[in-house]
Parts: sequence; structure tokens; C-alpha cells
Amino acid sequence: MSTGKLIRNVESNVFDYKHLAIKRINCQFDNGKTKTSFRASLLAEKDKRITLMLTKLNIPVGRLWLTPDSVKFINYLEKTYFIDDYKYLSSVLGFDLNFAAIHAIISNDAFPLRDENNEMENREYESGIDSGMYVLESVKKMKSPKDKRKTDDKRRIRKSKINPAEVPVRQILYIDPESYKIRKIRMEDSVNSRFLNIGFSDFTDVEKQIYPGEISLHFVSPETNVQLSIRLSGFSMEEENEIGFRVPGNFTRINTN
Repeated sequence: MSTGKLIRNVESNVFDYKHLAIKRINCQFDNGKTKTSFRASLLAEKDKRITLMLTKLNIPVGRLWLTPDSVKFINYLEKTYFIDDYKYLSSVLGFDLNFAAIHAIISNDAFPLRDENNEMENREYESGIDSGMYVLESVKKMKSPKDKRKTDDKRRIRKSKINPAEVPVRQILYIDPESYKIRKIRMEDSVNSRFLNIGFSDFTDVEKQIYPGEISLHFVSPETNVQLSIRLSGFSMEEENEIGFRVPGNFTRINTN
């Protein structure tokens, strides 16, 4: 199958919704030092907002509000909150992250394959077959030699992490040959030895569409090895009452910079 046709098939089979609620989310977290479990629920309005509520033993732990231009989080245990853009989350993960990317994960979609003008982004794609699934691979084009020298200078001066936007990141998508649903996403930043795997499985019927009942994330870097296993149920596409961002008066704002 040609690369263009494969991309069109993936895009036409993306989980489509105006409103989405996932009422039961069970999470298992392991970073090599700490293992914990917690529960969550999610409310999303397409292209506008995503709200995630976190609980442990039925006690509110935190709430996360995402919009196209902001990230807001309240930590009920530590009585703190922050308001920021996506730079902080990107720095934590070591990959460029924005609302569109998070929305794509929720929609069981690839990170955007085309720009607003419906043209191919600044990437080159190759298609193939591996382990009985279609595969799409893309790599952001390398920066010009002049830009690369600037990056090298910064590296020598700071001797710290390279800005994710300054290095090529390889994206590999594994696609089910019957449903054209994405089964796995792999992001590779070989320069900084950072890798992210996202797996989708146990697809279930949700109002004449199918949605993954399990999502796994595994992020590896020289400093971090994090695994997150997520089990989802209780789906609804009915509009729910929006949960507003309200900070208790005695909570402290923290600086994420």
C-alpha cells in the first residue's frame, strides 16, 4: 500500500467525537523507584479542552486541565497548583508536547500527519510491513548546517540536554491492517537517548466505533525509566457538565520555570 493511501486510511478511521467521557481509568505507575496505583476519570471536548481527575482510595489527589494554550494542575495533597504552557511538560518528557499531541493520543491517532493546509509536514514518510502490521516511519528533517553549529555551540556551553526541537525525532507507527487503528507509536530521539513507546490494545465498541481499552506508555532516558499501564472503561459520548478551574484560597502557586 502506498504511503499516501495508508495515511488516508489511518486518518479516516480515527476515533471521532465531540464530547468524550471515560469514567473509570485504572493506572499502574512504575519509575524503578516507586510503584503506585491510582484511579482517574476524563472529560474531553474535541479541540477545546481535556480535564483529568485523579483519585486514590476515593480521595481526590489532583486535577489537570488542558487547553490548546495552557496547562493547569491542582495538587490536593500538597495544596499547590500551577498554570503554565506546554514547555514544562515537554521538558519533563524530553519531547515536544502540545495539546494536539495529547488529543491525538486520546483519539488513538498519530501525532498530526498533515499541517493546516493539508500538506505533508516537514517530514519524510516511508511505509512498510512488520509483524503483520503496516508501518509508517517519519523523521523530522535535519536543521541546516548553520543551525546545527548553533546547536553544537549551545551543547558545548551548557553541557546539558539538547532542546527537543533542535534534534530529529523518529516516529514509527504500527497500524492494524483490518481496522487501520494505530496499535503502537514509538518516538526515538537517538541524540539524547530518549525513547517513548505508546501501545493501544483491547479495543472495544463505543457507539459504532472502536476505542482501546488499554493504553501503555514506556519512557526511557538516561535519567528516567517510567512505565504507565492504563485500563479504561465506562465510555460515554454525551455532553457532561464542565469542571471549572477553581483553586482553594489556601493553596500555593508553584513556579514551573
